[in-house]
Amino acid sequence: METSSTIIGLSLFVLFMGPIFYALYRQGLKEKRNKKALQNLAKSNNMNLDHIEISNALVLGLDKAQHKLLILEPANANQHQLIDLSEVNKTSVIKRSVTFTENDKKNTKIIQISIELLSKSNHKRISEILFYDEDGADNSDMETQLFTASRWNNLIQASL
Repeated sequence: METSSTIIGLSLFVLFMGPIFYALYRQGLKEKRNKKALQNLAKSNNMNLDHIEISNALVLGLDKAQHKLLILEPANANQHQLIDLSEVNKTSVIKRSVTFTENDKKNTKIIQISIELLSKSNHKRISEILFYDEDGADNSDMETQLFTASRWNNLIQASL
């Protein structure tokens, strides 16, 4: 009786925990692949990345010595963008929101968070780095992405 109980217990454990372990394993592989792609791209551009950020929809790398920012979008076939921060005048975290009424109360909901980079020469937008989009496939935690965007905005401003 003890052997069968042990086998049933182990089977239930594998049945319930197996998919979780598999998802964690796949996420780790994905992060390693994205980090390697970013490092290879940085190497091909003669960059030494001081700061790296890896999320599902965005991979960022910052080289403080050369004042360059590398943006990689794994969701868009690893499209990348190299931004020379010496051409950037100002950066700011942009929070786009909608206002709605619920139970006679006005509420505001953030639907998009990004960092906007403005040019020195004509104060036009060089790039916008999207951290959170409510309509996007990667609906990660909005507060976490707001914190991440603020941290990266501070890092970029320190490198200007």
